[in-house]
Amino acid sequence: MAAHITVPAPRMRYVIVHYHIFKNGGTTLESILEREFGEAFATLHGPDSDTTLASSALSEFLLTHPDIAAVSSHHLRYPKPKMEHVVLFDCCFLRHPLDRLHSYYAHWSRTKAGGESAREFMEHLIDAAPHQVSDVQVHQLANAGAFMRPASEHDLQKATEVLRHMAIPGLVAMYDESLVAAEYFLRPAFPTIRLEYIAQNVSNGTRALPGERMDYLIDLWGADLYEKLVRFNQMDLELFRRVRAEINQRLDLVPRAQQRLAEFRARCAQLAGEEITSSAAPGASAPSPASAPGARVPTPMHREGRSP
Repeated sequence: MAAHITVPAPRMRYVIVHYHIFKNGGTTLESILEREFGEAFATLHGPDSDTTLASSALSEFLLTHPDIAAVSSHHLRYPKPKMEHVVLFDCCFLRHPLDRLHSYYAHWSRTKAGGESAREFMEHLIDAAPHQVSDVQVHQLANAGAFMRPASEHDLQKATEVLRHMAIPGLVAMYDESLVAAEYFLRPAFPTIRLEYIAQNVSNGTRALPGERMDYLIDLWGADLYEKLVRFNQMDLELFRRVRAEINQRLDLVPRAQQRLAEFRARCAQLAGEEITSSAAPGASAPSPASAPGARVPTPMHREGRSP
């Protein structure tokens, strides 16, 4: 007679890891993860602003913090670690590189003293800090953020491989579409997760980049500087096109995608309305998304990141 033996085995652990590239909508995503996971969410940082955290830092942190189910970090760099009995759902939002540079200037002009114009600011970066102006996102994905030379086709291919294996690829210009696809494909591991949001830390930039947006940047920087910045970001511009195609491809697989997108935007609007109601009436208790009619209440399964 055949022997039927049960051996002990640990449950698989699911963790969302957000690789936060500066000025790429990451603060909004952090707010989502903090809301959804509460005390099971953590931000991970090094001791200095320019710290780079390798994959070993993430694996060591997760091993010593078994209750954490979501992490966000400015300092963490690809590749993601391989961990026994842990599945890491990596997320990284990218952005059109020229719009990102303008958002960088808008942030600097709000937070720093000084009267540099947008053109002067960009000229200074080109002159003194090529690592901050040239194919930043390709270097982040392909080379752990290290800048040694201009990005190459080889770097672009490495970044593209990271993108295509990413659990949650995102694009600032397609924020809603990115999160609708993410909600659908995360459901087997996080069955109650909801990713509606209120935009955080919004600058004067816009998500979409129609022709008039590029015309605005040409007028702002001057045609000569604009063309120079385009040349500095050829690999990032191609990566932008590839991540847009990747998100569209995934969204095409989502059942009733346009209906889900409309419902998602309605949830975002409801969430924003609840915040306005709450802040407009100090001391009043506005209904939370979980207590609104038809809304779900998070379950322990969600908080622990368990499979159904």
